[in-house]
Amino acid sequence: MTTQSPADRHRRPLPVVQVLAEDGRHRTICRMCHGGCGAIVTVDGGDLTAIEGDPENPNNHGFLCAKGRASLEHLKHPDRLATPLLRTGPRGSGEFREIGWDEALDRIAAALDRARTEHGPESVVLAQGTDRNYQEWVFRFANSFGTPNVLGPAHVCFYPRVMAGILTAGGFTFCDYEGRPDLVLVWGSNKALTHGDGVIGTRLLASVRDGTRMIVIDPRRTQLASRAEKFLQVRPGGDAALALAMIHTVIEADAYDHEFVEKYTVGFEDLAAHVADYTPEAVAERTGIPAEEIRATALAYAAAPSAAIELGTGPQQHRDSFHTCRAVLLLSAICGNLDRPGGDVLWDPPGIDGRRSFPRAELLPPEQAAKRLGGDRHRILAMSGWAHPGSVWDAVLDPAAPHRVTTMLVHGSNLLLNYADSDRIRKALERLDFLAAADLRLTPTAAMADVVLPVGGWLERDQIVEHAHYVAARRAFARVGDSRSDEWILTELAHRLGLSADFWPDARDSLDTRLEPIGMDWRQLAEIHYRATPLVYHKYRERGFGTRSGKVGLRCDALRAFGYPLLPVAGPPVGSPEDGPYLLTSAHSPFYFNSEFRDLPSLRSKEPEPLLDMHPEAAAREGLADGDWAELATRTGRIRLRVRVTDKIAPDVVVAPAAWWYPERGADGGWREANVNLLTSNEDENPEMGSSTFRGLRCTVTRVP
Repeated sequence: MTTQSPADRHRRPLPVVQVLAEDGRHRTICRMCHGGCGAIVTVDGGDLTAIEGDPENPNNHGFLCAKGRASLEHLKHPDRLATPLLRTGPRGSGEFREIGWDEALDRIAAALDRARTEHGPESVVLAQGTDRNYQEWVFRFANSFGTPNVLGPAHVCFYPRVMAGILTAGGFTFCDYEGRPDLVLVWGSNKALTHGDGVIGTRLLASVRDGTRMIVIDPRRTQLASRAEKFLQVRPGGDAALALAMIHTVIEADAYDHEFVEKYTVGFEDLAAHVADYTPEAVAERTGIPAEEIRATALAYAAAPSAAIELGTGPQQHRDSFHTCRAVLLLSAICGNLDRPGGDVLWDPPGIDGRRSFPRAELLPPEQAAKRLGGDRHRILAMSGWAHPGSVWDAVLDPAAPHRVTTMLVHGSNLLLNYADSDRIRKALERLDFLAAADLRLTPTAAMADVVLPVGGWLERDQIVEHAHYVAARRAFARVGDSRSDEWILTELAHRLGLSADFWPDARDSLDTRLEPIGMDWRQLAEIHYRATPLVYHKYRERGFGTRSGKVGLRCDALRAFGYPLLPVAGPPVGSPEDGPYLLTSAHSPFYFNSEFRDLPSLRSKEPEPLLDMHPEAAAREGLADGDWAELATRTGRIRLRVRVTDKIAPDVVVAPAAWWYPERGADGGWREANVNLLTSNEDENPEMGSSTFRGLRCTVTRVP
């Protein structure tokens, strides 16, 4: 198997890499994933020659994962896009010709202006993938342009937790490993390997080495589970029921923090009455966990002098996503673990013009905000500023939609791989009047665009990194071909569309402005590289919680206006046994980041094929052995994966890889062969956030030659 695509006529086999930094060792922040690890880049003889972890960075203390170590391979990959492209063949054919930046930007600006004039600015959708520190730029451009429709994976990634935190306690939380918690619940998170949002796994592991106890809750017996004092193998989709049963147990045993509950919460009596029916016995079958294990875990958590909950994205990718996040936060609150040393600390912004202020939400008129797609159905998602993907596709394909979507500008998102119901997305992209994509390589989604723009990776940008613990400078070390940053692209489009008043002559000019509130400029931050954000505990004692009542809303009265339950609930299982004997969940590989990096040989060699994890009993039942190919099917679609037999999952659970495609197969990338999102749909969505059900789908598995 080869992992290198044949050079198409529109791509240079070896893009020219221009080095922008002087020889030496330079501190920076990696962005091959969300982690924010410190890194050191070595420039020698006018070339980038090495990248390693920064031992002085408190986030990772010199550790750098396989993805981070592959950064130079990513930078210099022969399939990097090096110049803007104009499509000359059918959508998806990969047939393009090279054009200059002025022509590319003029074409995109003309399409955006035409849509704005003929159908209104809401007919334009801006999409982005996992945030690479330019999310606030996408929102600023959208607000200035007048469209409320920004599309991203927020509904299944981090934002159910963010919005649950904001509505319940006035902000979102992260685990305080500096405070050395006595106990950590690692819930639906393989933190040591995947380094998701918030605080990366090395901080957790360091805390465990120093004596922190760990309980792991996950459908898979992960590497972390082998080091935990308890492992609860929850069934996919059973997280909300488990959290509510733990709350029931803590209240029933009178093990909650009476002082915190009395002084700083509202609705405790309502919560106690509400969870009365969520006994461990009542949820044992739904969760797959014996009642005595649920009780023991809840009481161990409540008895810990300090405890934190590391909630992953898995529990946020289900119909109960918002309720799960609320219930987990309520468990933390009634045990007195909110905003305390070693607990779940409320995030305080670092003072720069950053994630909260830079998007300039006030630029979007209220009448335009009311046109946010999905806002009528998924009101908490709309409140966070995001459009709902299913509603976006409806607005392209359904003539009866509230308004048409005709035009999309996509930044760093392989839409066909990362959203539910991939075939419907393909139909929507084909129907658009105009599609532009800014990306590092020609993905299956970019291959459908009318204009493709080459962007730089994290080693090619000057950026301000706003992290949970610090503000830091990420400097541009190189430039590949004629690529540009997403920030530069959005700024140039703004000038062409008459939006210059809300931007700068050049994107880099914004860096000084954003740092002014903390009395710094870009040169100063680049010199010191890293500015720690002081961690303040017990902020609520001085200023209360950032809710209407000033207290933690165990009963969230703010939800009444939206028509949603004031207390978290666990809905019934999705689907029925007639849909298949197995429960399907998916997992992210430690070697890839969503749909990225399968074109990098050093990473692809570690996991060369899409693997379907099956328990030995399930494999034997279906006549499958380790290494066989199998067809995985739901009522929505079917895909082909190679079986990996493992006892780390339950006999009725199967685990598929997320966002799999084959970059070596050219523009199409074989995106339909192993893409788990051909099996998902926009049915069974979470009402509040519109979260798709990626976990706990009923499925069948059959052997194929």
